[in-house]
Amino acid sequence: MTVDLLNLEDLNEASELLEVCWQFRVVRVLMAGHRLGIFEALKSPQSAQQVARKCGTDPNMTERLLIACCALGVVGRDENKFSLTKLGRDLLLPESPRFIGGILGHYENLWWFWTGLTEVVRTGKRDAAPPPPKEFEGRWHEFWIWAMHGIAANGVGQWIAKNLDLSDRSLLLDVGGGPGTYSVILCQKFPNLKAVIWDLPRTLAIAEEVVKRFGMEDRVTLQPGDWNKDEFGSGYDCLLMSNILHGHGSQASMKLEKAFRALEPGGLLIIHDFLLNDEKTGPLPAALFNLMVGAYSVREMLTIVEDAGFRDVQLVAYHQKRGSGLVTAIRP
Repeated sequence: MTVDLLNLEDLNEASELLEVCWQFRVVRVLMAGHRLGIFEALKSPQSAQQVARKCGTDPNMTERLLIACCALGVVGRDENKFSLTKLGRDLLLPESPRFIGGILGHYENLWWFWTGLTEVVRTGKRDAAPPPPKEFEGRWHEFWIWAMHGIAANGVGQWIAKNLDLSDRSLLLDVGGGPGTYSVILCQKFPNLKAVIWDLPRTLAIAEEVVKRFGMEDRVTLQPGDWNKDEFGSGYDCLLMSNILHGHGSQASMKLEKAFRALEPGGLLIIHDFLLNDEKTGPLPAALFNLMVGAYSVREMLTIVEDAGFRDVQLVAYHQKRGSGLVTAIRP
């Protein structure tokens, strides 16, 4: 069969798929720049040679990396001098409240899972993937929690706040709240609201830093707990569960039962999580997360919340690009 290459019907779709196949390069550029200290070296304008001397890197390859960072919009160039753009300063310097270094460290860890995906799928065993470099050993939890802050502070938290009305609520329990960034953002939007971040002690050590950084100590407090052993408490009129109900292995029913008991009658349950469409064909971010961790479909999530005794369960917003949904329900 002869194929007419001039008149193919799916060229746009093929081009988009091929572009996806190249995207690993982008995150590797940012990972390398972060890991080598290149972004911190650019607090003031520097030549590629100056950056290379500061970072102990090859001058030629350093300039090539800086050119790629210019194309990404995080570095600017004025003749032979490079410096961070506003976006670069906001996201890539540790002193910035929106720093994404945790994300890049977390993705460095995840890189090795995806590198070994063929064997993971072949064997069904996650440890079939190669381990990350030794310098990342023991830092998985630290990177993960700081990654949650970077994600929440750079679009996701604002999207959640935009799609919720907590103007008549006074006390939020943020279960598995991680760095507490969602609590901070919601309290910033709703002056009447106070929040309690409920998580493991080592996670709360990071949350304490975040809360102090945003000057919210008087409205956001910390409560240590382990959902495998402890109740969530009681007396709350709203409760957030963000990214802790990841599919069938997440003990979702147990967590929802405890959430039900923690809420006052009329209390609002808020769930934010990766959600597949009901056909379980996508979208891509949710499908990729499902491959690595697990994810419910929208219908499955609504059903499991109803089965826990909640009423008026509804999907109030869905972010197609991120593959995440916002579900609310009422404790009768």
